[in-house]
Amino acid sequence: MKRLIILVFICMTSLSGIHAQGLPFIRNISSKEYHAHNQNFDIITGEDGTIFVANFEGLLYYDNADWRVIHTPNVTRITSVFRDSKNVVWAGGYNFIGYVTIGNRGELKLYSLRASRFHGEVQWIWERDGQISFLTSESKIFHVNGEEIVFDPKGKVPTSGFATISTVSHINQIQQMDEGLQAIATNGEGIIITDQSGKPLYNINEGNGLCSNNVTHITYNRMGQLWGATDNGVFVISLPSIYSRFTLTEGLRSEVTSLEKLGNDIYAGTLSGLYRRSGTSFVSVSAINHTCWQIVKDGQGQSLLVATMDGVYRIFSNGSVRQLTTSTTLSLMVDGNNFYSGEMDGLYYNTPDGQHKKLNNTEKVITILKDRSGCIWLKTIYGKVLKRNRNGMFVPFTSSKDAQEVATLIYDKGNVKPILASATKPFPYPMYNYTDKNNTFWLTNNKGKELYAIKNGVRDEQLSLILKPFRNYATRAILLDNKHLWIGGEKGIGIVDFNKKPIQLKEKPKVVIRSIYLRSDSLLWGGYGKQPEVLPKLASNERELSFNFSLNFTYVVEKPLFRYRINGAKWSPWDEETSAMLYNQPYGKNTFEVQGQDSWGRISEITKITFIYEYPLYLRWYSIVCYIILLVLIIYIVFQYRLRQLEKDKIRLEHIVKDRTAEVVRLEKMATVGKLTQGLIDRILNPLNYINNFAKLSQGLVKDITANIEDEKENMNPDNYEDTMDVLNMLDGNLQKVSEHGANTTRTLKAMEEMLKDRSGGMTEMDLTQLMKQAHEMLLTYYEKEIADCHIDIQFDLPEKPLTILGNPEQLSKTVMSLLANAVYAIVKKDDRGTTSPMSLALALKTEGKMAHLTIRDTGTGISENIINKIFDPFFTTKTTAEASGVGLYLSKEIAQNHGGDITVHSVKGEYTEFTITLPTL
Repeated sequence: MKRLIILVFICMTSLSGIHAQGLPFIRNISSKEYHAHNQNFDIITGEDGTIFVANFEGLLYYDNADWRVIHTPNVTRITSVFRDSKNVVWAGGYNFIGYVTIGNRGELKLYSLRASRFHGEVQWIWERDGQISFLTSESKIFHVNGEEIVFDPKGKVPTSGFATISTVSHINQIQQMDEGLQAIATNGEGIIITDQSGKPLYNINEGNGLCSNNVTHITYNRMGQLWGATDNGVFVISLPSIYSRFTLTEGLRSEVTSLEKLGNDIYAGTLSGLYRRSGTSFVSVSAINHTCWQIVKDGQGQSLLVATMDGVYRIFSNGSVRQLTTSTTLSLMVDGNNFYSGEMDGLYYNTPDGQHKKLNNTEKVITILKDRSGCIWLKTIYGKVLKRNRNGMFVPFTSSKDAQEVATLIYDKGNVKPILASATKPFPYPMYNYTDKNNTFWLTNNKGKELYAIKNGVRDEQLSLILKPFRNYATRAILLDNKHLWIGGEKGIGIVDFNKKPIQLKEKPKVVIRSIYLRSDSLLWGGYGKQPEVLPKLASNERELSFNFSLNFTYVVEKPLFRYRINGAKWSPWDEETSAMLYNQPYGKNTFEVQGQDSWGRISEITKITFIYEYPLYLRWYSIVCYIILLVLIIYIVFQYRLRQLEKDKIRLEHIVKDRTAEVVRLEKMATVGKLTQGLIDRILNPLNYINNFAKLSQGLVKDITANIEDEKENMNPDNYEDTMDVLNMLDGNLQKVSEHGANTTRTLKAMEEMLKDRSGGMTEMDLTQLMKQAHEMLLTYYEKEIADCHIDIQFDLPEKPLTILGNPEQLSKTVMSLLANAVYAIVKKDDRGTTSPMSLALALKTEGKMAHLTIRDTGTGISENIINKIFDPFFTTKTTAEASGVGLYLSKEIAQNHGGDITVHSVKGEYTEFTITLPTL
């Protein structure tokens, strides 16, 4: 049997009211956190503070940074752990017995002894006279003799240390702790804490935060921490400790706003009502279930006044309650048998006979103080401070800096001192402050956290140090009772016992690198044994390291902080994270440094380790020499190449200059020819106009002469008449030819004149869509007859929104109308040939990217392949000389190109012709 029968008489109701503090701080570790089974059988503490747990999946251990599992060879459960006098950790399980060793890389391993000599489950391991023995589930005892396991048929188990109370409830273990405390691990009742005499102090179970009532084993690490293994995870309790607490599990239901003591009772005002301490829990005062803002003692200290949302209540020493007022009250100040009350609409003065006199209209007063001179000071919820003057009037407190600045009030030896929000002396502005009977100031920062003490005008470092674990508590209320500081806030109530010092302060914090991994899976250093100064060299492609670190023991009340840096660079911010990932650090030697800060703000010494990345092949010295040689060679080749290029460029530039000069000469000649041509056109057009005009006049004269001869026909010789008429007809025909050729020559000269015009100006922002709408209207107007006769289907596909371009509206309109006219001409020609196919003319305007595409398609005669490449040449036309001059398409292409675009054509003879104009948009 593993347990001895022990008699324990504990009346659970007697646990309440015995201990002055609340319950200790507890941290539960679930199976999700330690990544193993929730069933645990045993637990011990290693020499260095490592926690070893016998778990259903194997040997579980915690190095204060991470939880890890060591599996047995057959992946069986571990049921018992033990640390011998040489600090060797032994582990036993199903058909397994072995001990923990340290590998070459500082990792923990489980060394297995030959277990063929026994079968069953190891239930207990112990040491006697330097020899390790263990008990199996078959009730057999074995001894470890070197590598051998020897069965001892006469072996006996130790007769102390474990107990069982009955078949209903039993004791699993009794653990001695510092300061004379004892912890009793039970099945069904959790942990029972007793003093030296065995008197129970309190019971820690599922009801007040423990992960399970079935505690299999516990272990104490001599640093104020009690660890336990249960059937539902692992826990650690801060014991013995000067810190304790009351939270939701101890009866408090919301944020604590005020604290006060009456007799032996502690009262806590919360946002959900008033509570009274009863042993290790708080019970609700049923008569007061509204928000309590402040609790004060009356003038004789025989009762309490409570300011609530429902008015002011009086609590008597016997626990009875009487309501004094019904208006929402935020603050109170006792004045003899009377009291002041700060209410929503002002300040009131109250007397025992029920008088309720309004003194001031200041709304929402949350602090009322009276100095030794009798002057009343007020502070509102908005931070406004008022003071009563000699005339009894309340006037705003003004400073030399800013009359409207937020301030708070400090009570100091009978004096009231306003502290501005911008103040730095004598101390920074506190969100909350409390002055005890010894005139010690308990102050927070401007966010209500980081509580510290000021004594005799100087920061009390010892008291402030002890308060450090509560630095993240938002403080709303404080009560000092027999060197026990009660701190109320959003997390309930925390209690600090100043009669003792924390056990943990006996040892300086030390930061330890617990593990180093390459790419999060390859272990470089396991954290045990002597840490190397330098890690083995790492390949150049292995620049992804993860570091895990922790302090030398676990903290329960407040987590420690860490910071790290690389190669002496700037420290990272303080953080609770116990790991750091390093990516792509420089090649060569690197140094990782880490520093820790414990719950009391004490900073550890720096722990460092060096790691070296090998330089890649392309960065090694011989590669660099090759690079230098190659660079010199490249520079030489480039220099030579550049010389040749400069020589070629020189020759090319000379040719360019020569060609440009010739081009300039040619252009000048062309310009001269153009000017001469322009002059010749003017010189030719004038006489040509005369020729055309006189030819028309002569034709008229011929008609007159012909008419006269017709009149004189009877008087003329027939032969003369015939000859004369032949001459006149011949003359009329000649004049007709002169007129036609003169008109053709004039048209050609006009076309030449048009070609010589400058079309580069007149650009403006215009709407291309609107221009196409105008072209549509002109097409329907000018070619109404042709459209009707040939049954032409006109289709214009235009965008709904404006399409803005930079262009010349007049030139673009001429270009589009010229193309539309050509399309109508081609359709009419095809219709004249008697075709029965439908006739259509379509114009579409679309955008692609920053270009506008204008497409004009007709189903006319089409263009032959042998001439399609010539249609944009000047004076080329398939029409007769009398119908066209042949410069329309040439000018259209020039206009499109002047706009930064172009014009293209696709055609199939006899089927269709499609012109596309591309123009840049804005």
